[in-house]
Amino acid sequence: MISREDRKGIYDLTVELLPSVLEEIGFDAEEVAKIEDTEEIGHRFYNKFEVALSKRLIERDSRFSMPIKKAKSKSKGTRKMQDILFISDYINIKFGYDKNGQPNMCAFNKLIKKFSSNEIDSYWILSVDAKYNKVSFFNLYEHLDYTHTDLGPGQTMLQERRFFNYFDQDKDYTISRNDVILQMKEINRIATKSLVERRERQGTEREDILNAAL
Repeated sequence: MISREDRKGIYDLTVELLPSVLEEIGFDAEEVAKIEDTEEIGHRFYNKFEVALSKRLIERDSRFSMPIKKAKSKSKGTRKMQDILFISDYINIKFGYDKNGQPNMCAFNKLIKKFSSNEIDSYWILSVDAKYNKVSFFNLYEHLDYTHTDLGPGQTMLQERRFFNYFDQDKDYTISRNDVILQMKEINRIATKSLVERRERQGTEREDILNAAL
């Protein structure tokens, strides 16, 4: 778990580095503002931003490091949970513009397995909204009430409008390990029920189409 002091240090350092990182990746605020599709902006710059910010953080503080690359897997959907490590804590960098959507945070199965096995005790999101030069740094496990999980694609997503309207960077949101587990159990129950109902509804619709063709 990242200490409160280090959380503030990471937040402050990111705020300090943000203008130069945006300049490095060619992010022109005036030109970008002309693009109507804000999702396109995020897709265009997120990878460049993630790489550039990670590099700067590592240069400034030796406690940051890149995840160890594993041998390529033949299976798809094996993206790492972490873009960068702070000692052993996972940090996922999320770049966007006028954040108001529902982006993927992580595969729900990974959130469950890594936490339940004690491989991690937190999962940090370093969120940057380039429209307002706004930085947010938080432990996703402390804010599961502001996520939505869809077991179709298997992803847990952040409900950005709700989350950023309530989130206070200076507030302590610490909760117990048991509370996190109980919340994930409830999320799993609701998401499983929703998936089963959706699959049954789709099955019925297919059956009706086939029956109508007889």
